[in-house]
Amino acid sequence: MVYMTASVKLYPEKLPDFIALINEIIPVVAKHGWKLMGSYASVVGRLNTVLDLWELPEPNAVVKAMPELHQFRTRIAAIVEDEVVTIMTKLPL
Repeated sequence: MVYMTASVKLYPEKLPDFIALINEIIPVVAKHGWKLMGSYASVVGRLNTVLDLWELPEPNAVVKAMPELHQFRTRIAAIVEDEVVTIMTKLPL
């Protein structure tokens, strides 16, 4: 198992659109083993920021889902100003 964080800077007032979009994306990426562990919106700090934490079966799960995620590109561009994606492993703590 690996984890992916997505720190997403939204355009102002686009949080409801983002929530609707993620709810459509979840079943698409679930077919590739993605599981959304949590999605969090900023209250203090950088405004209009969301942090998503996904559990993935392997790093290549991102690449495997890309062809299907391509259908959302226009909507994503209208909602997301900037995104930083990081693939991580869990520490043995």
